[in-house]
Amino acid sequence: MATVKRKVSITLDEDLVAGLELEASSLSATVNAALRADLDRKRRRRALGELLDRLAAADGPLGTVEDEAEIARFMRLLGGPDEALTS
Repeated sequence: MATVKRKVSITLDEDLVAGLELEASSLSATVNAALRADLDRKRRRRALGELLDRLAAADGPLGTVEDEAEIARFMRLLGGPDEALTS
């Protein structure tokens, strides 16, 4: 089953468009893939934040040096900065 498409108008920085036109065969496909990857990353980060909230509620705050190191490691794995998550 084909994905339903919806036409929208967006404004992009000229240098991004120029670079994408040199590299990609389809600007729409490239933008679509980038937006999908970003949305997936945000969903994973949100899920991790929810898990951390549940763990903190069950076992107390995750504030040890070891906890912070593990959180930072998971953030890197998810492609995000090593900053604290907020739900």
